[in-house]
Amino acid sequence: MKKSRNVSVYAAWIAVIAMIIIILGFSSQNGGDSVSASERIVDRIISFLNLDNFFAKNEVLMENRNYIFRKTMHFTEYFILAMLAFNVLRFASLSKTKSSILAMLITCLTAVADELYQMTVPGRNSQILDVFIDTAGALAAVLTCLLVFRKKMDKRTDV
Repeated sequence: MKKSRNVSVYAAWIAVIAMIIIILGFSSQNGGDSVSASERIVDRIISFLNLDNFFAKNEVLMENRNYIFRKTMHFTEYFILAMLAFNVLRFASLSKTKSSILAMLITCLTAVADELYQMTVPGRNSQILDVFIDTAGALAAVLTCLLVFRKKMDKRTDV
């Protein structure tokens, strides 16, 4: 039983590290390539959801669709990272409080390191706003984890 738990902990850490590598991989693209790639993705999503007319009628939304998408992706990437970090820390038998604090710390340090790294990538720049968005995503994830944890505990006490 203990061996399978150790395998689960290692697998969970691998997921955290993989997510950090994915985030840094996105940051490794030069600015022009990154913008072009996200514009293609946004346009495909808009077409897939059949929202072309909606965006065409809203000039401000149409002009800012890529910016909104990119900031949403920042939030989402760090939401996922924080959930993975919280999960691995709970697997390691840390308390909810310690898991929450350390998940936020891992995520915030990754966000700062990512923005500093982007300063070295051609065509990219570092923005403090992105760190705030990343942190908001992490906080939303940790709060979600705590809420789910609370609901699980409530169900256990109801039985």
